[in-house]
Amino acid sequence: METTPKQKISFLVLRSLGSLIFIMAGTSHFVKTAGAAARLEKAPFAHLATWMASAETLILLSGAGLLIGGFMLLAGFKTKLASAGLLAILIPITLTVQVGSGDYGPLFKNVALIGLLIFFIINGAVYHSIDSFLEQKKRIIPLPARNKGYVPIVVIGLMVLLGSCATTNAQNTMNQRMTHTTASTKYAVLISQPNHLKAAVNTAETITKDSKYNRDSFVVMACGKSVEAFKKDGAMAAEIAKGRAAGVTYILCGMSLKQFNIALSDLIDGVEITPNGLTYMFDLKQKGYTTVEL
Repeated sequence: METTPKQKISFLVLRSLGSLIFIMAGTSHFVKTAGAAARLEKAPFAHLATWMASAETLILLSGAGLLIGGFMLLAGFKTKLASAGLLAILIPITLTVQVGSGDYGPLFKNVALIGLLIFFIINGAVYHSIDSFLEQKKRIIPLPARNKGYVPIVVIGLMVLLGSCATTNAQNTMNQRMTHTTASTKYAVLISQPNHLKAAVNTAETITKDSKYNRDSFVVMACGKSVEAFKKDGAMAAEIAKGRAAGVTYILCGMSLKQFNIALSDLIDGVEITPNGLTYMFDLKQKGYTTVEL
């Protein structure tokens, strides 16, 4: 079936109007870089693609790809190649920014554009294009065969790179979070009353079982009246034993022992003494301990 002139014009209209979306989007990436970068950083799946550069750089690179591909599509030059490159940019943007955003309008607009690009990848510009002009010229004046197979590979590779860049900005942030999460953490609890010991031991047991705390060492610093809990045959012997089983180190304040007239011989085995419990806590904090006072 022969294509009518109106049908040929419809191909041109479809290609021209479709290309304007990419041209305007690429222009917006350059004119409103900060706003686009902010949206990129807030994207639901922004963590998938920030391993390449900052958000601003990614926006500018993807903008360049959209402009180049958009103008190639508009002119009908290397139409299949341009459409494939635009598709390589559009799919990562759609998956990263639009999926999960809750706004289905932009999502399905991109889905429609993907369909448009697939159409031109399969069919090419067909009519009223530089491609069709060059094809007609080849038929009239045959050119010597030259190996240009590397050109599509290079261009598509560049467009895929730009598409990957367009997807996000946060791998560095993600890596920092992962490093922070996997680093072991040291904890210290300052207690001042005997009954505080039970809460401290319970906390030690809890964070030991929960891997998210990445517990390394756990110190219970006993000051004030809490030192009485560590006397031999005291009521807290069972709690102290539970703490030791959880890897707790018990440190007692020497000043508090003197204040409450507790001799070293009156204490249970396995505790350590420091002259000043408060300065000891300051030292632990400087060493990177996470500290809390009950």
